[in-house]
Amino acid sequence: MLKLVAPLGVAAAALLVLASPSLAQESTADETTAAEPAADYVMLASDGGLGTGVYDDDTYEGLPDAPIVLIEYASLTCPHCAAFHDEGYPELKEYIDAGQLAYVFRDFPLDGAAYRAALSARCLQGEAYFGAIDALFANQRDWSRGGSEDDLAREISALTGQTEDEYKSCVGNTENQQKLIERYNTAIDLGVDGTPRIYINGELYTPNRGWSQIGDEIARLVKKLKV
Repeated sequence: MLKLVAPLGVAAAALLVLASPSLAQESTADETTAAEPAADYVMLASDGGLGTGVYDDDTYEGLPDAPIVLIEYASLTCPHCAAFHDEGYPELKEYIDAGQLAYVFRDFPLDGAAYRAALSARCLQGEAYFGAIDALFANQRDWSRGGSEDDLAREISALTGQTEDEYKSCVGNTENQQKLIERYNTAIDLGVDGTPRIYINGELYTPNRGWSQIGDEIARLVKKLKV
């Protein structure tokens, strides 16, 4: 069943401390650095990016003029996110392939292992990216507990299809680090305080019946398109 983790109660800037592989971020509210809205947005037809569209380098599936946009904020080490991906994502494909829905995956890492996995995946594009996300969620128990830097390099790169050197280059890329931190900050400004967080056409859904409730809402919206 889809559930939500407890609200973070952490400062966005504290994502920087994720240099420690196994520690979730902790901070106090007065350390928060508010993020300015990003300028590099591309509008989708439904304005599904909470009033701002999607980033021009967001990796998403579907058509830019899809009338329904589902944005998922997830941590790659979040068990409930893995459950959603296992139960819900396959059902999205029907709507994606029909041009009815665009699916956007956004990282909201809750710990150092998720932060590194997200940075590693950022080097991939298109099907390779979503294939890596699939593999990381499917094998989450094997790598998500963290470990040494070498352990994470070996385990995560094996799932993303990268060499260990490629993985380390991606994780060590300061531009990617800064972009992930900035977007983490922006997500907090938009009200994201845990994972998974699901937005459909800009509206937050916090279902208490798991994926089926989200699936029902998408089916309802699709039915309206046919009227």
